[in-house]
Amino acid sequence: MNVAVTADDPRPGLRLRHATPGRLRLSSQALYRLPGHRVRALEARLRLLDGVRDVHIQPLTGSLLVQHAPAQSPDTLLPAIAEALGVVPAPAGAPSPPPAPAVSLPALSELAGLLRGGQVPAAPRRTKPTVFWHALSPEEVLARLEVDDAAAGLDPAEARARRQHFGPNHLPEAAQRSELSMLLEQVLTLPVGLLGVSAAVSIATGGVLDAAVIAAVVAINSTIGFVTERQAERTIRGLGELRPHHTQVLRGGHRQAVAAEELVPGDLVLLEPGSYVPADLRLLHCHRLSIDESALTGESQPVSKHAEATLPADTALAERHNLALLGTIVTGGNGLGVVVASGADTELGHIQTLAGEVRPPETPIEQKLGRMGSQLAILSSAVCAGVFGMGLLRGQGFIEMLKSSVSLAVAAVPEGLPAVATSTLSLGIQEMRRRHVAIRHLGAVETLGSVQTFCLDKTGTLTRNRMQVSALTIGGESVPLHDGVPEPLPALQQAPGQRLLQVLALCNEVQDGADGSPEGSATELALLSLVQAAGLDSATVRADHPLLVSRPRAEGRPLMSTLHAWPGGGGLLAVKGSPADVLARCDYWLEEGQPLGEAEREQVLRQNEHMAAQALRVLGVAYRVLANHDYGRTEQLVWLGLVGMRDPLRPGMQALIARFHDAGIKTVMITGDQSATARAIAEELALAGGQPLRILDAASLETMDAEVLRGLAPDIDVFARVSPAHKLRIVQAYQAAGQVVAMTGDGINDAPALKAADVGVAMGRSGTDVARSVADVVLEDDELHTMLAAIEQGRTIYGNIRKTIHFLLSTNFTEIELMFAGLATGLGQTLNPMQLLWINLVSDIFPGLALSLEPAEKDILQRPPRDPDESIITRRELGWMGRESLVITGSAFLAFLWARGRYGPGAHSTTIAFNSITIAELLHAFSSRSRYHSLFQKGWRERNRYLEGAVGGTLLAQGLVNLIPGMRRLLGMTPLGAADVVVTLGSAAAPLLVNESLKLLRERQPPTGSDKHGP
Repeated sequence: MNVAVTADDPRPGLRLRHATPGRLRLSSQALYRLPGHRVRALEARLRLLDGVRDVHIQPLTGSLLVQHAPAQSPDTLLPAIAEALGVVPAPAGAPSPPPAPAVSLPALSELAGLLRGGQVPAAPRRTKPTVFWHALSPEEVLARLEVDDAAAGLDPAEARARRQHFGPNHLPEAAQRSELSMLLEQVLTLPVGLLGVSAAVSIATGGVLDAAVIAAVVAINSTIGFVTERQAERTIRGLGELRPHHTQVLRGGHRQAVAAEELVPGDLVLLEPGSYVPADLRLLHCHRLSIDESALTGESQPVSKHAEATLPADTALAERHNLALLGTIVTGGNGLGVVVASGADTELGHIQTLAGEVRPPETPIEQKLGRMGSQLAILSSAVCAGVFGMGLLRGQGFIEMLKSSVSLAVAAVPEGLPAVATSTLSLGIQEMRRRHVAIRHLGAVETLGSVQTFCLDKTGTLTRNRMQVSALTIGGESVPLHDGVPEPLPALQQAPGQRLLQVLALCNEVQDGADGSPEGSATELALLSLVQAAGLDSATVRADHPLLVSRPRAEGRPLMSTLHAWPGGGGLLAVKGSPADVLARCDYWLEEGQPLGEAEREQVLRQNEHMAAQALRVLGVAYRVLANHDYGRTEQLVWLGLVGMRDPLRPGMQALIARFHDAGIKTVMITGDQSATARAIAEELALAGGQPLRILDAASLETMDAEVLRGLAPDIDVFARVSPAHKLRIVQAYQAAGQVVAMTGDGINDAPALKAADVGVAMGRSGTDVARSVADVVLEDDELHTMLAAIEQGRTIYGNIRKTIHFLLSTNFTEIELMFAGLATGLGQTLNPMQLLWINLVSDIFPGLALSLEPAEKDILQRPPRDPDESIITRRELGWMGRESLVITGSAFLAFLWARGRYGPGAHSTTIAFNSITIAELLHAFSSRSRYHSLFQKGWRERNRYLEGAVGGTLLAQGLVNLIPGMRRLLGMTPLGAADVVVTLGSAAAPLLVNESLKLLRERQPPTGSDKHGP
């Protein structure tokens, strides 16, 4: 049953999509793009209807789910729903015509009238373009937008005026977390709640001063957490800065690059491979246009577009094949579209507005730390409850034990672990930016430290991406070259030589940039440079033979062909590409009518192999003169010759590859070059690290089973003649084999593999918008050496988080063990509640933060990558922490026993225990700097001035507490004599010496299991 609108009623109708007993799935344009408050109001109204149990409205799709009593008839329920929605019911079975928009786009004629009268609105006014552009033909769209000339675009003056009307083309910024909310998150935590309980107990028992101190502890802890989180939040907000800012448009009959935010409805936008779609477009023309819409619709494969299609108004967003939507990327072909929505009025803008503020998801390490923190909180609370019970059994006072247990729980719960992770990751991102490495999200930082296989795209990554023609043949004759300049030999002056230069000038993608300088790929620029050096004016050749059709190189088509006007009404078909593929399409040799024999074919193939063996990229060149402009198939061509180009390696690549190998990272080269060319470059790089070089040609990939490729991939050093689809399969094969994969790239064809890799790495200068848009890491200076620094930083960051955890847990264990030891031996409390709070404030926070800023250990790139499946704290490392904490506890407890034996029970013995354990924990921060190296070893570390300052400052504070009478009374301490100071310092220093000696013994044993891996 449908509830439709009458012919004279403009309101939307209601359509029944699906019905089962107790459930109705409906849709209505009245619900499409409704703001959140209207959605909630309608849901509340519909729930009041008889028989309705629950209602859910999805404004993104205009759908409505109604759950009702199974006995309720849909025939009686639908009219009531229609009335609540404000639609007019019609007889059952009435057709539902395409609904009119609930809110129409203001007619641009009104705007044009305002412009002609010079009355431009004072402030930008946004509209909601709910016109169903996909349901209109291109002509209707242009008429609605009042674009008079589809070949010229908007007049620049009109475009400026429209911008004032519609506002800038940028998405609304998501609401940011307020500083107040960040501060409240620091206060509303379990440890602060426990401190509140302790303060309440103190006030109830007359300890107002104690409560004031607890409040000061909360204030200091919260302030530190707030400052670090605010800085991390600012860093995270800056992760999305790298984005395309310009687009090609037609305005006033001229093609020009404009800032994306300057686009307005009615602008004509040119789409080419690699273009970032800058607004919502209705396509007017397209040729083999395909767009990656995964960012918007979740569709993993590029979607083919068809400008001529006119679709029903209720077509789903993912099926609107005549639209190109903001946030998507052109992966192939080309097209022309008109802007129908910009900024907040786009589909992406509307989704963002509806979604509101969405915080970035937690990184894997934050999730691990959150779980570990919760487990430790439960365990620590249970132990503290045991301490409380034991104290009561030993005759300790209820109130005093309650305060001590709560204080111990506060000290024992490592509440700051997730915050430490976020702060450390964000600080690492800032450090990487100083090294010209841009990171897009926090998770990429920790993944960098576990990269095991590094897939390197050759062109532009290992090489300069500055091609130069190094070898040239015409037919079977070689033309000598010096620095890319051919000698004036007769071969170039004759017809075949001139025709070859002519084809290279015409079958070329180089265009004049905004400043008049040529713009294009390194290969295309090198070919044009050869033409100019040979004395042929490429601009004149292009002007004499205008381009009619261009078919760029594409998946499964390793050649480029262009059709140009030719005297007499015919056409010249110019072709260049893979020598073997071009040669297979040729029937003639040098000129039409001269057959291409087997001897000539063998000669070309030998020349091709010879050039490839010299690490040259080789292109075959051919042509054909057509009687008319009918493109037809690329066949029956005339072979002209071979062009060999060299892209020299970047400086220091051999040494860099060796350093990757030292770091335990396998390097794999992925290239479109032929196997012989790839082998020559790989041998020059020592890519296999002294082992026999193993190469897999992409021809083998076409028929290779995924399981076979997964088994072979770990042993392959070079993949040659690969396509974009091959790159993706290669990355996925390594991942299926259990490897953490990084992939570099700078071109459009690298985007799928960059997106699939665990860490996608794009070039910042030479890379395309597509590559930068999908990459996790962008090397702003295009230097691969920077990637090694990024991996070092990733390993350092992860290691520093583990060092901080190691320090916090081992010191937390110490405090619990010391309290437990005193009660278990019947000697009473070794520390009072205020001393426990002081330890938590002084000895934990500042050294822990300083450890997160630890510089990289000098041998960090001589260790294998860490196992990504390894727990952040292994059982063996937990055992080390337990042993270290027992050493500290034992030393402090011995000092406590000595004082108790000398002074008896009371404040003197607790003062010595308090000083001993506080100083020992501060010194333990130095021991936590490395789990591999002892402090007794030299050369493995740099100074950590932050840690030195943190420990020095807290030692000074500890000394002042002992010297200032008021502070001593507050903490329940007594003055210490000379012997007391000696015992205290000795018991504090002894654990450091013992633990570092044990670590030195441990280092001399061969590592096993996870200890083989880096941090």
